[in-house]
Order: sequence, then C-alpha cells, then structure tokens
Amino acid sequence: MFFLIAYAISWAAWTTLFAQHFSFLVGPGRWLYLTAVVAPHAAAVVTTAAEGGRGGLPAFYRRVLRQVPFQWAMLAICVPPIIYLMRDAVVLGFGLPHGPLFHHPPRTVMTLLFGQTIVVLGEEPGWRGFALPRLIARFGPIVGTLILGVAWACWHLPLFMIAGTPQYGTGFLPFALMLMAWSMVITLLVMRARGSVVPAMLFHASANVCAFTMWEPDAQLLALGPWVVAAVIAGWRIRMRAES
Repeated sequence: MFFLIAYAISWAAWTTLFAQHFSFLVGPGRWLYLTAVVAPHAAAVVTTAAEGGRGGLPAFYRRVLRQVPFQWAMLAICVPPIIYLMRDAVVLGFGLPHGPLFHHPPRTVMTLLFGQTIVVLGEEPGWRGFALPRLIARFGPIVGTLILGVAWACWHLPLFMIAGTPQYGTGFLPFALMLMAWSMVITLLVMRARGSVVPAMLFHASANVCAFTMWEPDAQLLALGPWVVAAVIAGWRIRMRAES
C-alpha cells in the first residue's frame, strides 16, 4: 500500500509535468514537482494511519525524529564529502584527468539548501521511517536495504525524461547502483540511531549537495567505486550488529 500510494502520486505528478512541458522550477511545474517529492512522506502517513489509527502517527513521528547522538549526526553529514575528497585525492595522486574539483551549483547556495530540506523531509520519513523497518523485519537488514534501494531508484524513473533534472540524460543503472550503495550506508546510520530518520535526512542532503557542487567523473569505476566500498563496509557492520 505504501509503495502504491507513493509511486502513484509521484509518477502522476511527474508525468503531468512532462506531458505539459512545464518547468519544474516555476509556476505549476514547481507545485507538481513538490507534490511528487513529498509523496513518500504522505504515503507513510496514510498507511500508518490506516494500520494503527491516529494513535499510530505520534509513535511514528517520535521514532522518525528521535534524538540522535551528536557523533552520528556529524558522521551522516561528513561521509559524503569525505568520499568525494578521497576519490579526488586518488585522481590527483595518479595524475588522472579531471575537471574542476569544485563548481558553483546551478542555483544559489540558500536555494539549494532549502530545496534539499524539502527533498529529505518529503522522502526520508517514507523510505527510512516507514518502509525500511518493515523490509528489515521481513527480509533482514541486508536484503531489505537492497530492495529499498531498488525501489528508491525506480521511484525516480520519470525524472530521466524531464529536461533540467539531474537525472535527465544520464544512465539509470549507475544511478540505481549509487542509490543502493547510499541505502546501505544510511541503514547503518539509522540502526545506530535506534531507528531515527534524522541521520538519513542529513546524509541524503549532504550527498545531494556534494553532487551539485563537487566534481563527478564520467568514468563509472571512479564514480561508483568508492561508494561500493563504503556500502560493503556498511553491510559488514550491519551484519555484525545483527548477529551480536
């Protein structure tokens, strides 16, 4: 039910945006895009209310917004830029060709940060607050995380047809592998935060800001390799935690 609602709202909004040739930055297109972005959160609210009535929603938000130890909040913010900087260090160390390591984002920094706040508040309570615990309970933390990573990636599919979005004109498979790797790291952070979704929000926003402001290599090995390594390490730590 959760995935059906989230996909239906988001895909309907994005399809309308694409069919009407709206810009997702202004006018009706902006509101359609916003509707699509908050759909996972809305789907989690609707499904939680259907399962447990109104009493289920306070419990849902208490867990989603549970206070996070400072070190895990900082780790969630710092992991993406550390990955990017380590990759850049390898590129520079081996003298490989590269573009400018930092660049101005397509929008002002304040607009970028505000936009990412909406993105993570719209998505993460649904993906990591509602879906992840249920997938882990049914399939285990590793398989459940990978399933969510695939579902998260597929949710973005209409954006590959909308000009101006980060996904437009790029390959879906590398994108899906990236989100699966991100998902593994996020699951570890959420587990260490006792189910709080705050680290997922911080990581997601930090990773997106890095993608907008730091060099992204064309070579998939360079782009995906560090994240795959991070995902393997996170998966190892998740398995150790699950077995302890």
